[in-house]
Amino acid sequence: MTSSNGHVGTRRFDVREYARTARGNHREDINVSEYAGQPLSDESLHAVRYLGRLESATMNQLRNLLVTATHKDARVTAFLVTWAFEKFWIADALDAVLEANGAPRAQATDEGSPRLTRGEAAERRGPIRRAILAIGQGVPVIGVHMTMGLVDEWVTRAAYERLAASADSVALSSTIDLILDVKARHAQFFEEEANSRLGESGKAISQTRRMLTHQAWPIGAIDRAALDRSFFENYVFGGSAGLSRAEAIGARTGALPGMDTTIGTAITSGLTP
Repeated sequence: MTSSNGHVGTRRFDVREYARTARGNHREDINVSEYAGQPLSDESLHAVRYLGRLESATMNQLRNLLVTATHKDARVTAFLVTWAFEKFWIADALDAVLEANGAPRAQATDEGSPRLTRGEAAERRGPIRRAILAIGQGVPVIGVHMTMGLVDEWVTRAAYERLAASADSVALSSTIDLILDVKARHAQFFEEEANSRLGESGKAISQTRRMLTHQAWPIGAIDRAALDRSFFENYVFGGSAGLSRAEAIGARTGALPGMDTTIGTAITSGLTP
């Protein structure tokens, strides 16, 4: 059997099965009592809160995708609706961790002012402007969205793994394992679609290259507070270990169809503080 990305013997991602087995409320799987004897540090709570805000902002991201040609692809749309459902419950699981540590939910505190830079102005377009601009992009924009979703999964996985390693908390590690298990299927779908669509369309490649060189990571970061963004960049991608994480993501991105070391370097540069 040949999949959509040309790999013989690989089954295509089953969206129907994915929707049928979507995973919701995780609170019963979180042992909140363990935090009483081993509470998280302020730094770890900051990381949990930031990740929670990113995960809970999925509806804004979904809105931006579905005003483009992406909404015309029934299979992709079916995946995205289920993906948004699962990310809502991931955010809720992170809120449960915050509550167990006596901290307010991620959205319950003021974030502060966002970072306003001229280079990110295009990302602040509203849905109407995005819809108008998408007319000229056409179907190839689906490849852009799938590739960006894939890179975003790599970035957030790096953040979760950094948090699990540094927090030294059995309870948090267990919750992060659960979250990463859910997110593994997200990355699987995005990777299959990105490889397929970039491999089939030169326009998808050119549009994707252009978007990747200007994207702020993770997706949704431009709406987050400037101080939180700086914290995340230093926490996950600062220092020699962080640079290695960023370079690994850049290398994986550069290896996608139609991408190269120039794109990989741009991704690495965009991740590191």
